[in-house]
Parts: sequence; structure tokens; C-alpha cells
Amino acid sequence: MKQFLVLIITLGTVFTVKGQIEQLKIADQKAEDLMGRNKRAPYVDPLAYVNPFIGTGGHGHTFPGPVSPFGMVQLGPDTRPEGWDGCSGYHYSDSIIYGFSHTHLSGTGVPDYADLLIVPQVGKLKLEPAYKKEKGYGAAFSHKNEAAKPGFYSVKLSNPNVDVRLTTTERCGLHEYTFLTEKGKKYILIDLGYRDKVIETEAKAEGNNRVTGKRISEGWATRQHFYFDLETSIPFSKAKWTATKNGTCVMVLEFPASTKKVMLRVGISGTDVQGATANLKGEVPNWDFDTYMRSAQTKWRTALSDIQAYTSDEEVKFNLYTALYHAYVHPSVWTDIDGRYRDFNNQIQQSTSGNLYSVFSIWDTYRAANPLYTLLQPEKASQFIESYYQQYVNTGLLPVWTLSNNETNCMIGYHAVSVIADAHAKGIKILHQNELLDAMVATSKYDHFGKKQYGIQGFISASDEAESVSRTLEYTYDDWCISQYAKQLGNEAIAKEYQLRSANWMNLYHPESGFFQPRKGGMWLPNFKPNEVNQHFTEANAWQYSMAAPHHIASMVEMKGGGRRMERFLDSLFLSSSVMSGREQSDITGLIGQYAHGNEPSHHMSYLYNYCGAPHKTQQTVDRILREQYHNAPDGLSGNEDCGQMSAWYVLSAMGFYPVSPGSATYALGRPLMDRVSVTAGNVPFTLEAINNSPENKYIQSIKWNGEDYRKLYITQEMITKGGYLQVTMGEKPQIALMLYKLDLEEKTNPEFIPVPYFIAKSTTFSDSITVSIDKLPSETGTIVYTTNGTEPNEKSAVAEKNRRFYETTELKARIYRMEGKKVVYGPVVTTIFSKYQKNKTINVQTAYANQYSGSGDQTLVDGQFGGDDYRGTEWQGFQGKDIEALITMDEQQEVSKVIVSCLQDTKSWIFHPKSLTIEVSTDGINYKKAGTIQNTKVSDRLEGSASHRFEIDFPQVTAKYIRIRVENYGACPAWHLGAGGSTWLFLDEIIVE
Repeated sequence: MKQFLVLIITLGTVFTVKGQIEQLKIADQKAEDLMGRNKRAPYVDPLAYVNPFIGTGGHGHTFPGPVSPFGMVQLGPDTRPEGWDGCSGYHYSDSIIYGFSHTHLSGTGVPDYADLLIVPQVGKLKLEPAYKKEKGYGAAFSHKNEAAKPGFYSVKLSNPNVDVRLTTTERCGLHEYTFLTEKGKKYILIDLGYRDKVIETEAKAEGNNRVTGKRISEGWATRQHFYFDLETSIPFSKAKWTATKNGTCVMVLEFPASTKKVMLRVGISGTDVQGATANLKGEVPNWDFDTYMRSAQTKWRTALSDIQAYTSDEEVKFNLYTALYHAYVHPSVWTDIDGRYRDFNNQIQQSTSGNLYSVFSIWDTYRAANPLYTLLQPEKASQFIESYYQQYVNTGLLPVWTLSNNETNCMIGYHAVSVIADAHAKGIKILHQNELLDAMVATSKYDHFGKKQYGIQGFISASDEAESVSRTLEYTYDDWCISQYAKQLGNEAIAKEYQLRSANWMNLYHPESGFFQPRKGGMWLPNFKPNEVNQHFTEANAWQYSMAAPHHIASMVEMKGGGRRMERFLDSLFLSSSVMSGREQSDITGLIGQYAHGNEPSHHMSYLYNYCGAPHKTQQTVDRILREQYHNAPDGLSGNEDCGQMSAWYVLSAMGFYPVSPGSATYALGRPLMDRVSVTAGNVPFTLEAINNSPENKYIQSIKWNGEDYRKLYITQEMITKGGYLQVTMGEKPQIALMLYKLDLEEKTNPEFIPVPYFIAKSTTFSDSITVSIDKLPSETGTIVYTTNGTEPNEKSAVAEKNRRFYETTELKARIYRMEGKKVVYGPVVTTIFSKYQKNKTINVQTAYANQYSGSGDQTLVDGQFGGDDYRGTEWQGFQGKDIEALITMDEQQEVSKVIVSCLQDTKSWIFHPKSLTIEVSTDGINYKKAGTIQNTKVSDRLEGSASHRFEIDFPQVTAKYIRIRVENYGACPAWHLGAGGSTWLFLDEIIVE
């Protein structure tokens, strides 16, 4: 018997090995065929299709100057020192160039950089820019005399008449200035005071052809260190440093009138001058401009050639390769050539793990740019994560938005965990893996930005933190990433804890509206409008965050009531009116219905049709976005470039796939825009060929992988990196059979997760009595229990009734519990205080308050509830650009001698105290007489921060039943304000009559 078994095993082994050999032969043959196919295909030079001017107009916020891939130096022209559309320092609509600085940000929504501005001048010397001083420096130019391509920029200036050429290495910039006017002395002005607030500057001449110096400045980065070593190709005859109290900090290099050409080579560093010198000597040892330019272009050609795109549509190729170019501008190398760098504690360190980087716009880039790097820049992806780790070592936290090794804490979430988890799932080399898990946990539980409350309660209350809905939703996704990573490392305890936390999105899902809505404790906030842009969402409204749980898309489909209802909801998103209400938000652009492609929260939404049985609508919608939102023109981006995210979306989507939930090693299939694309992400290229592709044939009919039928609506990282041939046949009509193809992202919420209940009532304040209902999500099977005596509810507490009536101020606590065998399992507790106030008066506010700042409703200003110092609290009512007129009616006549109006000031948010307050009184509601008025002379409009103040209007005692109040708006934002000329706000929380 044993011999027989051995024989069977042996024969099985023989057949298995033989089968494997045959499979390997087939795979090798397919690889050879694929490589042969690529050999026969003509090489596409990507540099011929890069237009650095895309995004320099409109709201793209890119710059056209030269930069090496992920380089420290972003050298280029500066045309706009201020304003939102001047974030990069350059805007295509401008006609004056002030100079050429060495650092620029690509596509951000906040301005910074423009360090070490170089200004060539002829004749009469000018020390200040023209935007500061009439007849200051600034040269006119025309776009017909301007050119840009990867690694090179040139422009002809008029007045002074100078030809300019620029190129870069990784850490150095090269300038060539050819003076076309013979008369007049020639100058190179080095402006260290341009743009940012200067903390400390220094420049000194070292001989007659070298200047070294530094600038420490405050902008978006609170303390940016910048050092330089600058050499001139010919000696300067004189060097003079000028620093004045008005912020002028310039070094002037003077050259003879006979000078024809001056070249500069400049090394920069965030470490010190020694680092700048090392960078200069190591990267630019001579003056051969053209050689360095060709070297920069070779680097770009190598980096961009990993994608070979074949299509007869030239616009598509320009959009694709420019997008890939923009995706490689940032992050920016931070270590010097010798590995030294300045850390987050302002200490100089030596890197032992290669290059480290800065400029991490992670809220944007985790969605598509970072996944793109795992495919095409795996070494960089590893170095970026090592940079995250070093920040954790310095600060105890992972990065949010770092700039020159300053943590700005701009935007929300802890999305560094997404980048790490996604890279690890895709096989990227990661050092310090266990330490990074510790970093993830520490960052997720650090007590700021509502994380503590989120961890305890399962969501963030609107009264406790701004942008509470967005923060909660993005924390849940990040928690899923931590769970995935911990599971891969074998840490089951952390994996389970964060798997449960990742379902917290359910706590903000309103089962009647189908949207995620803000809550205050157990109560949904009133006056919900899904198209309203307000303080509860980050640069968005409820529509744009309505699909913000991509990690549990299968559970979201169930919550919507199934695939057809989910499909209809998505249809409403894309087909509804684009009209929005609430505050103006410049970031919300590129609208298709309420979908906003110009900002990141929407970016995965078009792919969600795949998950509800309508993949043809994903193909149709992605096609529309690709063709409508991207163009080969200066205003060719529908929103901020955002350090590569806007472009990475295009690169991946144009190739035909997109990472809906980074952290998973899969990509949802969409609509390939090109006839054929070949991606070199490993030893064998991955080729996707779209048969019968055309603008009309936008629908996938069938899919084959290496010649075999492929019935999935996703591909994997492994397929792309190992290489192979994906054939997608296109047609002009939807293929219904695709709705049966296998999906990725099938994970649902852990069934052990217990959501919080919610309360339903007209308000949280009342004068007589109030009826409160306690409810839960329809899918929840647990039991709601509650208390009203301040104790935590348990299984022995009262079981929730549909309606409960309160007659006095009551603290209501509730939770859900389930029985698992004999064990009681509890969900989090939610609490709301229902406050009774003495109703001896009512108010009729005759000026309409903003819906997003409505307080608790019409009686907010007389309900006895005071707000804190955050205008986003739910006790405040906000009024923009107008005076407030209100009428208080008391139950009966009484003696009155004082009215107190509680107001808020937060000038950074355009909220100012009133200019004046006037009180009129009446006994009959018809005849009024003025009782008192005051001017605001007590609180300065220059006070920084946010604070409330109670304005008291005293007057001789008078009998009154009716009190008319007029609160005068401050007026337009003053000239010194960032929003000069804009409409200011008034914020009130209470009016007291004594």
C-alpha cells in the first residue's frame, strides 16, 4: 500500500513538474512575443510631448522652469508674488517677470518658496520690485519669446533687453544672461527678501566671482532654512549688500558696461553653506551649460520612457507625458550630495539610508501619485517612506504636509499610513517595518485634531473640531490601512483593533438622506443641504464626501440598498446641478454635476460604478473626465496640480486603470484612452492594447490576459510589474456581461463592529418640553439602552423608546449592546444635553443668517447657550456682508437698562466685531425710541487669533416690551487683510436683556 502511494505521489510529482515546465515555456514564449512586439513598435520620445506651460494658467498653479526629477532646485521665472493664483510664483496671464528664483512649488493651494531671486539689470539700478515701488525692477516679456521643455527654460526680456537661459541639476541651477544692450553697466541683483517674511538673511562676497549666504524665512513653512553658494563666470567689479527696515535684502553685483554675457552656477541647501558648496562642486564643476542641459533632459527622457504611449491623438500624448512630468516634480530631495540634512528639530544630521525628501502633499498624493511611484519609481517610493520614518524619529509623528522639513499640518488625516501600507502591499522595500507600525499607531492616537474623541466615540462631533465629517471619514480609511499593514506584519491584535475602527464611517451615515452628515453628540445637525460647502467638510460638500469609504465599498453598496440604488445615487452625483451653496471655496472646480475633479476627494468616484453592476458608466464617465478636464494649454488643468496628484490621476486613468483604495494591491479597470500603452515596471513590459479604440468606442467588450479570457474588472500590481499582455476590445455600446466580472475590494465591515445610536429632536434647547427619539441604523441588530442620570448605560439600563419626553434639562446617554453567547459587547456611548431655558422673550432675526452657521435655529440668540472661541461651533450664527437687525419681544413689559450682545472675532477667517451697536425700545411695537448706541473702540481688529467679546449697551432704565437691535457690520476687509475688499462676517451667539 505504501509503495502504491509512493508511486502515485511520484507520478503526481512528475506530472506536476512537467506541467509547470510547460507553463513556464508558454510564459517565456509570451514574454518573447511581447518583447518582440515592443521591439517592432517605434520608440516614442516623451520629451517631444512635454509642455511645462500646462497648468501655469487658470488654477493649475504649476511653473514652467527647469527641474530635475524630484530635484531640490526648481529654477524659473517669477511673475506673481502674491495671491492664490500666484502660489507657484508664475502665472501665464502675467506680462512682467521680476526675476528668476531657485525654488517653486508645483500646484499647491498655499504660496511659499521663491528663494534667491536673481534679477539681471542694465543701466539705472533698481533695488525693489515694481509691485512694491513705482518704477522698481521688473521686465516685460512676451510668450512668443518664451520657451520651456524638461530641463530647460528661456525667455527674452525687454527693458532690460536680456536673453535668459536656465537649466538645472538635482541641487544646482545654471543661469545664462546675454545682455543685448551695449550701453550702461550690467548688474546681477540677488534678492533675499522677495516674497516670504524674512527672519534672517546674510550674503557676502568671497573674492570677485563668488557670493555665499543664507535666508531664513517664514511663510507656509514657519522657519525655512535656505543656503546658497553662487559663482559668476566672469569677475564682478563691485559687490554691495543692502538691508533696510522695509524688508529689502539685496546683494548687487556690478559688471562693466562692455559685459556681453554673465553665467551663474548656484548650489543650494537646506543644511548650511557648506552643503550648498558641496552640492555645487559635486554637480556643476564647469561652465558647460549645454552639457548640463542635455544631462537634465536625459534624466527626464529616462524617467518618462517607462511609459510608451501609442495613439494618433497628439493631444492625449501631450497630456499624458506632461502629466507624468508634473508627477515627478515633487517630492523634492532634501539631503545634500554628501548625505547631510537639517532635521525637524533644526539639527544637522547625516543620512545613512540614502536620499531623504521633503514637500509631501500627502492628503492629495496618497490617492494616485504615491501608487504611481510604486509602479514606476519603486526606489523613490522606498526613500519617501524612509523620510516619513525619520520625521517620526524627530517628532514622534508621521508627516501630514511637510515643507522644507517643517510640518505645516495642512489638510487632514494621517495618510502617511496609506502610503506605507500601499507600498508594503505592493512589495516595495521598506526599512524599519515594525517601527513604522508603532509610528502609525502613535500618530493615529495622538491627542489633536479630534483623534482622541474619534477613538472613544467613533466619530468627531461638529462642536469639537472643524471639518468633523471629513476628518472622521478619512481617519476610518487610514485605520483600514493600518489594519492591512499590521495584518501583513502578523500583528493580529492591532489588525483587529483598527479593522473595527475602520468601520466608524457608519456612525456618520444618515439612513434617510444617504449622506454622511455632521453630528453633535447624539444629534444630527439641522438644516442639512448636500450641496452646501461648509465647515464640516474639507474643501468640499456632502456630495463630494458621499463615497469617502472606498475601503468598504461593498458595505456602502449594501447600506444604499443594493447595486441599483447605488447606481442611481452615483447618477444623481454626476447629473445633478452644479450649483452649490454655502461658503465660496476656490478649490472646488472641474464640476460635473456635484462631482469636482479639480479637488481630490472626488477622484475615485467615477470608478465606483464598477462595484454596483454598471461598469459601462465608469468607462463613460472616466472618458468624459479625461477629455473635458485636461487639455494641452496653459489652463489645461481643472484645478490645482497638487504636487502631482491631478496629473497622476490622468496618467493612470488614461492607461486604463486606477487605485480606488490604496492599501490594496489592485487597480480598477476604467477606459483606456490610448490604442496601446507599454509600461516598464519590471524586467518584462506590461502592455495594454485597446482594440477598435476610438472616441466613440469607449466601452469595453471583452478582456484577455496573455491570450486567455480575463473576467475581472481589476488588475494587480503583480501583473504590471511581472509584465504581460492585456488585450481590451472596445465598442460603441455597453457590454452588459461585464457586470458579472469579478471585483476587487470585496472586504466588508467587521460584523463585530457596533455603531452608535442617534437622537431625533427639533433642537437641543427647549422652553417647555421636548420629545426625543432614539434610533439606530436599520442594519443594526443590537439593543439600544440609555440613561438620564449621568451614568454610563449598560444592559440593565432602560431600553430605548421611540419617543421620550423631557421637561427639565436632561443629559441623555445612549449606546448599543449585543449578546455574543454569554458575553455582553458594547458600542460607544453618545451624549447630548437637552437644555431648558427660561422663555420670557422671543426673537425675530430679520436679517437672514447663513445656513451653514445657523446655530440651533431661529431662537439661537435668546436660548441661553454660549459658544466657544471657534466660529464653527454649533452655538454661533453667522451673517456675511450685512448689518443685523433683530426684534426681541418679551412676554410682558419690564424695566430694562442694559442689553449685552455676545460677538466673535477671528479676522483670519474674515470675522470682525461690529462697527457699532444700537438699541431702540418700545412698549407697543409701533413707536420706538433710541435707548443707546456704542461704537466698537474696545477691541482692536488687529488682534490675532479668535476670541469672543460681550458688548454692553447701558442706558437709563426704561419700561419696554419690544427691543430693536441693530448690529452694524465692520465693512469690507481692510487693506492690510489678505482678503482686502471682501465681505466680512458678523458672528453672534447670544443677546441678553437686563
